[in-house]
Amino acid sequence: MSNVRPLIVIEIHDIATGTPIFVYIRVAGSPAKWIRKGIATMSRQEVSSSASGFGARARSLMSGSKPRAVASLGIVLGLGAIGTLAAWSDTATATSGVFSTGSIDLQLSDEQGNPDAYAFATLTKENMLPGDRVAAELPVQNTGTTPFNYTMSAAASSSELAPWMKIKVTTGTSDGELCSGDTVATNIWLVGGESVDVVSEPRTLAVGASDNLCIQMRVDPDAPNSVQNKSVEAALNFNATTA
Repeated sequence: MSNVRPLIVIEIHDIATGTPIFVYIRVAGSPAKWIRKGIATMSRQEVSSSASGFGARARSLMSGSKPRAVASLGIVLGLGAIGTLAAWSDTATATSGVFSTGSIDLQLSDEQGNPDAYAFATLTKENMLPGDRVAAELPVQNTGTTPFNYTMSAAASSSELAPWMKIKVTTGTSDGELCSGDTVATNIWLVGGESVDVVSEPRTLAVGASDNLCIQMRVDPDAPNSVQNKSVEAALNFNATTA
């Protein structure tokens, strides 16, 4: 019995449940390192029942559990090594086609009218009297690459005659004085030195299409004597936007 050396045992418990988790063991007086053994499956009674029983269990832990602990560690490391392997991968690229812009091109009777105004020479008349009219046709054309909507306004020069002139627009033909066809705008009074909307509701033109407008100007029958020997000019401005 003199050769039997006592064991020093330290238990680590789970604070919540009180269950022993680990035991640190070494022989008293030995310089050997502490040995940590898991005993999570042991009950408190089994761990602390007797010195001889616990000593035998501790020796069993010392002799039998360490290889299994090392083996378990090797499995964990092996899984970690598998996780570092590079994954297979692939890439692909798609190249777009060419992007280009279309154009809006509004012409008046086959002429651009911009920057130089189209000379609408057929819409003119001299020596007009109250009630007189003059009418002429004006084709509006879409020579661009996309459909558009267009509107028209009339800007009159500063003149006493301007407020006594009325404009009418149809989609028909002209006999020189009157316009036939469907009415687009009627009885629009000119304003001296200002612009007024004539075709305010946008009209749509497809690519390659033409809208044959008839423009009629008339001196109001009630024009006063003060507008005798007066003249006025009107610029018809067309504005096209994408449909």
